[in-house]
Amino acid sequence: MNDVAALAQAGAAARAGALDITCSWLVQAPAGSGKTALLIQRFLALLAHVERPERIVATTFTRKAAAEMRERVLAALREADDPHAPMPQAPHAIIERRLAQAALAQDRRLGWRLAGQPLIWHTLQPGAAANIFDRVIVSTDDHAIGNFARVHGCEVPF
Repeated sequence: MNDVAALAQAGAAARAGALDITCSWLVQAPAGSGKTALLIQRFLALLAHVERPERIVATTFTRKAAAEMRERVLAALREADDPHAPMPQAPHAIIERRLAQAALAQDRRLGWRLAGQPLIWHTLQPGAAANIFDRVIVSTDDHAIGNFARVHGCEVPF
């Protein structure tokens, strides 16, 4: 086996390992290497197993990256839910589709309505439903999230 093949094999093993939901992962790689796609797959894998979506924590360094991840997770869920969407051909896209289908199955079992609500709702709703908080405060500089939070009775001070 040559060096390129060995690196490709090691990369594939690392990607498969990152989908192991029994442990935490830090993903570090150069630009354009597929980090975001891998993180989307991991997020979908976690959604297929958690009891509540807000139990998942994903950290990025920029708002732009967080927004891209949010949109790509939702897009994967919408495509997996669309019976007319063509089956993907690329290996990573096939994995993403299967993970999104598993996440949607969990969504239906537990009534989350992920594709029907902004992801922030899955954090705000349990707090509001608990009836133990006098106030729910959302700190964000995202205009859409702020508006959504206000409409649902949260304070958005900034």
